[in-house]
Amino acid sequence: MKQKHRTTKRTTSVIVTICLFMVTITTGQDSTSNYSKEISFKTENDAYLLNLNDAYYTNGFFLNYGWAKQKANHKKMQSVELSQMIFTPLNRTATLPVDMDRTYCGYLSLKYMQTRFQTKHIIQFGGNIGIVGKASGGEWMQNWYHDLIGFAKFKGWQYQIANAVGVDINLSYATNIYNKGLLKLTPVLQANLGTLHTNAKVGMYTVFGVFEKNENSALWNARIDGKTTTRNRHNELFLYWYPQLIAQGYNATLQGGRGVQNSQQLTQDIAPTMFQQAWGLCYAEARWTMRLELVYQSKETPAQTKAQRYGVIQLCYRIH
Repeated sequence: MKQKHRTTKRTTSVIVTICLFMVTITTGQDSTSNYSKEISFKTENDAYLLNLNDAYYTNGFFLNYGWAKQKANHKKMQSVELSQMIFTPLNRTATLPVDMDRTYCGYLSLKYMQTRFQTKHIIQFGGNIGIVGKASGGEWMQNWYHDLIGFAKFKGWQYQIANAVGVDINLSYATNIYNKGLLKLTPVLQANLGTLHTNAKVGMYTVFGVFEKNENSALWNARIDGKTTTRNRHNELFLYWYPQLIAQGYNATLQGGRGVQNSQQLTQDIAPTMFQQAWGLCYAEARWTMRLELVYQSKETPAQTKAQRYGVIQLCYRIH
């Protein structure tokens, strides 16, 4: 009983210490010269979870360049992003489509996004041009880094989705419903419409810690400004949980490009609804943002043997 009491007391002390540390490092205004541009790199991989799985969404990288301008009544951010995502079935040794529970597909994309912060509201819109199939470089990239780190190769890439080019339009809206002390609740609505992806998403950020207003927060990659800005805190340090309900209308990484014949390739039906949630830790200071995230995603297709999990690492650097 005494041991249990000591353990509980020690745990409580650790939690209190962490909270005091978070408040200490982030309290006080910090009027600094502005950083108007940001370069970020994000990598996503199930190998980061150290569970020896390599399947479904196996790897992704995202290289982003963003810049900000201050308008009369709102802050506007713009960004361009180059990304590649790679998808495979669970069984890497399967050589027949009947034994593959997900399609082989690479997805290469160039995306433009504009974000406007208006009082409590966040409006994002943009579009992207994407390529699925062998031309996306997914097969080459996976074979290259598997050779580099000594992983076995997947053997069914000859059945990957056929080459196709498409265009998608992206829209999202978010607003705070609660923002006091160390807690913030921000619902988010998203929609994607196009020839490669059509879906709708509804979710909500639950953020705990010390953070800036949305228009200046690393949660939205918004620590860049078009003018010198006085911030409420030197740094940000927060945890967040982001669950989403997703309705799928079309997914080219499973179904192939619209109107493209996939007679020799493996395609699959989509799951009409999905559930996804992310748990993250984010730290930001003057020039840098560092983010770690764990993502759980239910089956994208009924053919999948199980759900998928992967880790996310993001690093951002800001310049004048």
